[in-house]
Amino acid sequence: MRSNYPEHWRFDDEFDGGEETCGRVIVNLFTYLKSIEPGTRVLLISTDAAAPVEFPAWCRMTENALLDQAHPFYLIEYKPKLKKE
Repeated sequence: MRSNYPEHWRFDDEFDGGEETCGRVIVNLFTYLKSIEPGTRVLLISTDAAAPVEFPAWCRMTENALLDQAHPFYLIEYKPKLKKE
């Protein structure tokens, strides 16, 4: 499945939530993101049917940028406002 995301997407890392529910994916993603630099683009993969609603809401609440989505793929930028120029 890894090669089915939109070809024009550019990202620095990938986080695969597997078969977990969105809530579990968000908890695991939060832990994962704590160790990366602001501005990092991450390809998030989640097959949960609620992901198209949950991940955009999570991005808005956490000030992470949802750059694009094509379920089950979500392109996010981690804390772009904190990025060092």
